[in-house]
Amino acid sequence: MRLGLRARVAVAFAVLSLMVAGTVSITTYAFASWYLISQRETTALTRAALDSRATGASLSDGLDPSAALSQIPSVGTSQPMIRVGSTWYTSSVTVPPGDLSAELLSMAADGGASQRSSIAGDPYYVVAIPIEDAMYVEVFPLRDLHQTLTWGGWILVLLTVVAGVFGALIGFSTVGRILGPVRRLGAGARRIAGGELGTRIDLTGDPDLDPIADSFNDMAEAVQVRIARERRFSGNVSHELRSPLTSVLGTAELLEARRENLPEREAGLVTVLTAQVRRMAQMLLDLLEISRIGSDDPPQWETAPIADLCREVVEARGIDPGLVVGDEPVVRTDARRFERIVGNLVDNAKHHGGGLVRVLIQREPTTVRILVDDAGPGVDEALRERLFEPFARGSAASRTEGAGLGLAIALEQTHILGGSLWVESAPEGGARFVAELPAGLGST
Repeated sequence: MRLGLRARVAVAFAVLSLMVAGTVSITTYAFASWYLISQRETTALTRAALDSRATGASLSDGLDPSAALSQIPSVGTSQPMIRVGSTWYTSSVTVPPGDLSAELLSMAADGGASQRSSIAGDPYYVVAIPIEDAMYVEVFPLRDLHQTLTWGGWILVLLTVVAGVFGALIGFSTVGRILGPVRRLGAGARRIAGGELGTRIDLTGDPDLDPIADSFNDMAEAVQVRIARERRFSGNVSHELRSPLTSVLGTAELLEARRENLPEREAGLVTVLTAQVRRMAQMLLDLLEISRIGSDDPPQWETAPIADLCREVVEARGIDPGLVVGDEPVVRTDARRFERIVGNLVDNAKHHGGGLVRVLIQREPTTVRILVDDAGPGVDEALRERLFEPFARGSAASRTEGAGLGLAIALEQTHILGGSLWVESAPEGGARFVAELPAGLGST
């Protein structure tokens, strides 16, 4: 699964922070380790040299090795030893002489040697210096230093992880701030797509982002002006044609009423003329409604029984109201717009879908669905989205009268009420138009 931009930037910031903090931590640990161990070894060499001289002087004065070792001042936790011949003398048994490296003692015979060794699992720094006819050895424990370095290393690891987490949080927050204006643009675009053509993006005074908001607002203004101009044109044309068309329709209906007095050929022409004029008149009414949808008053919200409204719509079209089945919700809606939606869907089923099969009402937790099933052949999936475009007609509708504006009007009215409209297959094989509307506060 591909991560989003915000997540990818957060991961990139985290990796970058880990790399930088890790590099700094490794460098710091390496330098601190080298410096502290070098200082400890230098101090141990100086101490061993001084102690060896003091021991050599004590032996020259005739003291026995044990007495000579007792003259060495006790500083820290080091352990001094003296080997005379093959006999070892020591003031402590922390490190047995037998555990000392034979190689170190062999090298020390030529002038002294030092070596870091692990004895019984603990780290030590061993210094061997020849004196008179003996070998002076002093063992310095490094366990406390190694523990300090270990704790310091883990603290650096923890700080590196914390730096990575902070890097991720900073990246996540920074991208969130950057994407904020982009989200506002996206939200504005969605509102415009939903019909809120007056949507504009507020300027924030940011010299980098305000030009983008200005461009968006200019685009929205141009879209609003163009759509308003097209609606005005459509409305004006429809209005100007309405009066002469009404006169033509009246004349045609008058002739149709007297068709018995006309010859058969002229009577047939009058019938065709009257049907086409009626169709054109209905088309003009639909065009006027579409042109007014964008400039209509806001919805007149009221609490209404959905099932009763559906029965009234069905009965007004001469269809059995018993086809309205399902739940009986009472919702907050605009009854006039709701009746227009259901009426257009019922008209579509009656005239273009082979007849109405049922109007099923389903109540959901937050929405109400009105399912209108017809007895037609259904709608191909490739045509389902285009079916709601103005003047779009299905294969069955192409053989019947109608301009293809009813579903477009139903879709626009559904959007105004905050719902959605789509078509799918009915259980009987016909088309099922589903109008999903918000239930509002009045649902029961």
